[in-house]
Amino acid sequence: MLQTFIKHSVFTVMLMAAVVVFGLYAYPRIGVDQYPNVDIPYVSVTTLLPGADPESIEKNVTDPLEEALNTVNGVDELNSINLENVSQVTIAFKLGTDVNTAAQDVRDRVQATLRSLPDDIETPVVEKFDIGAAPILTLSLSGSLPVDELTRVAEDVVKPALQSQPGVGSIGVVGGREREVQLVVDPQRLRGYGLAIGDVSQALQSQSVDLPGGRTTQGGRERIVRLTAEARSVNEIGDIIVASPNGTPVRVRDVAAVVDGAQEARGLARSDTGAAIALVVRKQSGANTVQVAEAVKESLAELNSQLPEGVTVSTISDNSTNIRASIHAVQEDMLLGGVLSVLIVLVFLRNLRSTLVSAIALPVSVIGTFAVMALLGFTFNIITMLALTLSIGLLIDDAIVVIENIVRHLEEGKTPMQAALEGTKQIAIAVLAVTLAIVAVFVPVAFMEGMIGQFFFQFGVTVAVAVLISYAVSMTLTPMLSSRLLKGHGHGAPTNRVSVAVERALVWVENGYRRVLGAVLNRRGLAVAAAVGVLVLTLGMARFLKFTFIPPSDNGAVRVTLELPVGSTLEDTERELTAVAQQARTLEGVKETFSTAGGGTLEEVHKGEVLVNLVPRKERSFDQETFKVQLRSALTQRPGVLLTVQDAAGIGGGRNQQVQYVLRGTDWSQVVAGSEKLLAAMKSNPGLTDVDTTFRSGKPQYDVRIDRERAAKLGVPAAQVGLSLRAYLGRDEFMTYREGGETYDVKLRLPDATLASEEALGQLTVRSTNGQLVELRNVANITPSEGPVQIDRQNQRRQITLLANLAPGYTLGEGMAYLTAQAQQDLPKGVVGSFAGNAKELGKTTAAFATALGLGILLLYMILAAQFGSYVHPFTIMLSLPFALIGAIGALLLSGHALSIFALIGVIMLMGLVVKNGILLVDFTQQLREAGRSARDALLEAAPMRLRPILMTTIAMVAGMVPVALARGDGAEMRVPMALVIIGGLISSTVLTLVVVPVVYSLLDGLSARFKRREEAAPVAVQLAEEGAH
Repeated sequence: MLQTFIKHSVFTVMLMAAVVVFGLYAYPRIGVDQYPNVDIPYVSVTTLLPGADPESIEKNVTDPLEEALNTVNGVDELNSINLENVSQVTIAFKLGTDVNTAAQDVRDRVQATLRSLPDDIETPVVEKFDIGAAPILTLSLSGSLPVDELTRVAEDVVKPALQSQPGVGSIGVVGGREREVQLVVDPQRLRGYGLAIGDVSQALQSQSVDLPGGRTTQGGRERIVRLTAEARSVNEIGDIIVASPNGTPVRVRDVAAVVDGAQEARGLARSDTGAAIALVVRKQSGANTVQVAEAVKESLAELNSQLPEGVTVSTISDNSTNIRASIHAVQEDMLLGGVLSVLIVLVFLRNLRSTLVSAIALPVSVIGTFAVMALLGFTFNIITMLALTLSIGLLIDDAIVVIENIVRHLEEGKTPMQAALEGTKQIAIAVLAVTLAIVAVFVPVAFMEGMIGQFFFQFGVTVAVAVLISYAVSMTLTPMLSSRLLKGHGHGAPTNRVSVAVERALVWVENGYRRVLGAVLNRRGLAVAAAVGVLVLTLGMARFLKFTFIPPSDNGAVRVTLELPVGSTLEDTERELTAVAQQARTLEGVKETFSTAGGGTLEEVHKGEVLVNLVPRKERSFDQETFKVQLRSALTQRPGVLLTVQDAAGIGGGRNQQVQYVLRGTDWSQVVAGSEKLLAAMKSNPGLTDVDTTFRSGKPQYDVRIDRERAAKLGVPAAQVGLSLRAYLGRDEFMTYREGGETYDVKLRLPDATLASEEALGQLTVRSTNGQLVELRNVANITPSEGPVQIDRQNQRRQITLLANLAPGYTLGEGMAYLTAQAQQDLPKGVVGSFAGNAKELGKTTAAFATALGLGILLLYMILAAQFGSYVHPFTIMLSLPFALIGAIGALLLSGHALSIFALIGVIMLMGLVVKNGILLVDFTQQLREAGRSARDALLEAAPMRLRPILMTTIAMVAGMVPVALARGDGAEMRVPMALVIIGGLISSTVLTLVVVPVVYSLLDGLSARFKRREEAAPVAVQLAEEGAH
């Protein structure tokens, strides 16, 4: 087969050209995204019960839902949040569960449970979580129009225009307030006319109808009969007759002011120029993030020309900018790394033709990988680009080993054709073993369990595919080109001063290595003891390593969340948001701010956030972590206002504190007490910032408890009291009003200052069954009280989550160790704690990587055993694996970087890289042993002979990693630790492998020979014994 590729050059070229053509065809068709598209089986159920407090929500809505949902097949975990008006249950399914099937099962179970839920709930909304449909852009709509008109522009003009762009999914509106007709009822006028609020609501419902009446036939033609009594203007709403006591009609306008305005403000959005509306753009699952974002931004110019004068749409946050910058930075690292690797080859080979033959493996392998990526549905994302970056040094590796061996055969006087064939054949098995060794350590990475396994699947497959294509190139195109382009006898002889100097240096190194190796082989015990001593010392230093999940990144956006005391108004929150935004804008490097509060399903008006966008990284002298410290110092701490500063990619990032610790227990009072004690300890730790808890108490409320005996005597049903209260408080819509093709709600409510006390509440009237007006205080006891603001649950049990961010220099591992020790000291008996969020994922990830590493090492042994036909010699090579940890740990300690999941990827890659040197050395030694040489003579000849390719491939790999290790661009925080681990591990393992592997080979070979002699001597001894017996 090899001879076919070398002799039939056109066939070989066309074969490789086909790989390149398919890769180039696939390249523009590969999507660009931040992360791989993964299937996360999460489904949420959101249910609204207007007017209900968190405890009522928990009891009447969440309990029945969780009981039903817990029986759905494949459920792994149930989490719920209970707030005022809202129940949100999130179901986490076991990985591998089809999320579409799971969502349908949840819908069916929710539908079956509706009869157990309160009658006045709104229809539960079931949604599946799709990471591929995450927000990519946040836009701001601002102008001089009233907020209801601005909302209409957002809903009727901007949203349809944006949703028409290819790849755009949903668009959420934050801070909008739609038009609403409010009937502000005067309780005194109602009383004066002898009316109750129920009379008004009933009149609105009964006198505003639009019903089909059927059909009639006239003159042989059918006509539809339609009954309509809807108001045709806002004034007509005021003309609706409520009652006619004594024959005199009492109209709506007689007892209420008709206000044509906007909905009650339960949320807001503000840009630096004033009030605004935020539009959160989500892409369709699987769509190209960068292309979708570009299409939306390009449409803004035309869209702005269609908007009313003074109204504009602008971009607030753009995730595609970071993605584009990060991928561009990786591409630069790849290109520079490739160039440096090729230059190293040129220095060693000192021949341009040989270098070009080796270098061609790089573009062919990378471009060929594009074809497989497209076939498998991969995207260009952080994970796959990291895989390609790390592969740069590997992809030229096989070609280097082959070309160096071909050159050596040329220098022995063979013809180029003969040298290409014999040189490639001699090294083919070793190169295959090296390739399979690298694939072996990455295949387990691709199939790791858990969420992290789904993210790194594309990483493992991409590296494996790239390396396999590189091997194919080195076994086909490289020898063929060598046979045509390389010169015959005398190839590589120094022809200039630089070449002469390099050759002399290499010869000096080879001679020095031969002498050192000879001395070491004479003192094998001492050499092994020294190597083991260095390893033990390094592993002892490993305890000083810091651990984290993902290194903090600089995406140019910081979010400040603030929380006011429970019961604060939206105006209070807006005032604090304005102050925070103003303080943030005084800092260097701030581009703009954008604020939001309340809104959405939860309508938490006492909470808000300010998005602080920074100028690009290259335009500022500090990183994002430094800016967060500056921002915390600049913000004025006001009593009762809780501020949190954390990284952000846009509006509405959710709970993403770096440290999350969950408390549960059978005695809720003990859980609360334990959380308060542990919270105080966390606040005293300078390594933890923005310390917070999900537990909130003190929500002011009025408890209206019906006195059933008095209510029965006065003829007032409890349900009538509830309906009347909901009408007074503006919770229900009683009719709709149409104008210009649009439908608007019509709601009843009391004047803002009417219910300032429980006394005023008690004076509200309710219609009894006998037609009399009864004051609320005559049928109910009204008392002010406090209740929980939020109730969190997991698997149907209440829980409290303690939250914190990490101070600069303080790692997640340190935070976890502190909390674990503190919890053992502070938590009462019966209260248990566990980590969530990043801390939980860190534990899972470490276990997954440990399993992948163990499986990779097992596969390595199997490959090496198959290659060398020995159960012993694989250990010779694999004993070099621990020595890679010396450089890896040292590099992290010296640079101050923590051990993260990306550094762990570097460690796994090292396992495949470091055996390469041992394979090359042992393979040649075995060939010489088979030719009749002794172990010592074979080692002294093979090791110096393999020194050049070992040094060449190692230095080329290190050179390819140097740009990554020195990177300062977007996303560098993830790439740098990985590159440092690889560089440090390669250097330490190469130095020690060149010494330790020959020594261990010599020792094991001696043991094998001794055992073999014993096995051969045993039958002879038995025979002699038998002869003596006779």
